Order: sequence, then C-alpha cells, then structure tokens
Amino acid sequence: MYNKKQQKLARLESLLDYYQTELDQLQDLLVRCGFTDGIATLKESAKALLSD
Repeated sequence: MYNKKQQKLARLESLLDYYQTELDQLQDLLVRCGFTDGIATLKESAKALLSD
C-alpha cells in the first residue's frame, strides 16, 4: 500500500498534469484569438490597460 507521502506525491502529480493541460489549452486558445505569443501577449495587454 501507499504511504501518506506517496499518496500526496501522486495527488500533486495529478494536479500538476491537470493544470498543465489547462495552461496548454489556454495558450492555444489565446494564440487562435490573435494573441501572437498567447499568455505572454495577454499579460502585456492587461498591464498596458491597467497603466492607462
């Protein structure tokens, strides 16, 4: 059986996989919507809007 550390590690690995998939999908969606560098471009656009 798994001990508590192994269970926690498995849970964290699962969460990492989930978040990486979400991030990859967001990146793809942003590029398809015209943000040429995806998340990086969105971030710069948001900063520019907030500084005005």
